[in-house]
Amino acid sequence: MTTLYAYHPASGEYLGSRPAQVVNGRELTRSAHATTTPPPDIPDGHAARWTGAAWEVVEDHRQKLDATGTPYWLPGEGDDWQSPPRYMKELGPLPAGAVTERPAPTLDEARAAALAELNAAFAAAEAEGRVMSSAGFVIDATERSNRDIEGLITSMEATGTQETTFCAADNSFHSVTLEQLRAMRLEVIAHGQALYARKWELRQAIESAQSVEGVQAVVINFDGVGA
Repeated sequence: MTTLYAYHPASGEYLGSRPAQVVNGRELTRSAHATTTPPPDIPDGHAARWTGAAWEVVEDHRQKLDATGTPYWLPGEGDDWQSPPRYMKELGPLPAGAVTERPAPTLDEARAAALAELNAAFAAAEAEGRVMSSAGFVIDATERSNRDIEGLITSMEATGTQETTFCAADNSFHSVTLEQLRAMRLEVIAHGQALYARKWELRQAIESAQSVEGVQAVVINFDGVGA
């Protein structure tokens, strides 16, 4: 039985094979957008394309559903280290000037990006701060919690109250004394100071790095600070 090899009507790309249809005992070997000429072996990253007279093997850099494809950048058209990758939409080689590795940032660009990441990480750590208090439960260790504790202390000192109810980080309530609140205030302050110390340490590492690789090697996190 004759095999027909189908191709895309616009691009000529090989689409697959099928047996020729048989009508009244005769094979129909002529079909729109198909040929009886088998395509050649197709290496990875290539496709077969029908020229109208023969098959040719061409590069195929398009992005596909299986995530294959060739990402590329065009520095000559303004692509830089922050630009998303491009992908071919048609068969054929990459355009002139294309590079397949993301352009590297300059040292100044790498530092600026790392410092921005540091500031964002610090802000998040500051907003989500928690610490195990000497009172035996975890408390929020943020600017707001510091103000709240300070307010309780001021109120208790003014009224002579020695004990009050305090809401912990997990929203559980505890009876605390004035002295415990004073200790908690110092613990919150110490946590904030530890965050700043880590931030300054990381900033110094970023600013003193003498290469892009050195900047990118700085691991920015505040894990374990004040724990």
